[in-house]
Amino acid sequence: MIAGESSLAYDEIITISLVTCRAIGIGAYLVRLGQRTIQVENSHLILTGAGALNKVLGREVYTSNNQLGGIQIMHNNGVTHSTVCDDFEGVFTVLHWLSYMPKSVHSSVPLLNSKDPIDRVIEFIPTKTPYDPRWMLAGRPHPSMYTFEGLWHPGPQTSSLPFNH
Repeated sequence: MIAGESSLAYDEIITISLVTCRAIGIGAYLVRLGQRTIQVENSHLILTGAGALNKVLGREVYTSNNQLGGIQIMHNNGVTHSTVCDDFEGVFTVLHWLSYMPKSVHSSVPLLNSKDPIDRVIEFIPTKTPYDPRWMLAGRPHPSMYTFEGLWHPGPQTSSLPFNH
């Protein structure tokens, strides 16, 4: 019943999940039914625990649930959209993401001032020889401790994927 309601809510409201400890089985499934997932560093998002899998496999393959659903697995695979160090930072991230949303279905999205000026000079210039494509986005470090700025502004980036995808 809760999975059906969560699935319906996906198209009607903003659905954000904050994984603060262990989400296992249907709890992990419900997290994936949402539009955004925030995971606390020491939490796990797994369908089946390491112990149960080892028992089925007949040998010790997994030493912890972290290997199955820790942040290094779930964030790197795109399941978790943001990782945080503790519950407080997780709640702060939820509120931050909600600040991008309209007040109601019929309201327009909030207009926010950009921290990246529109007339900022993009200093990195692609060469005809092979180069690391990340330099175009994040900038290229220079031996003189200077960085040629790329397309992204310096500093932290926030996901801007559409919520209804």
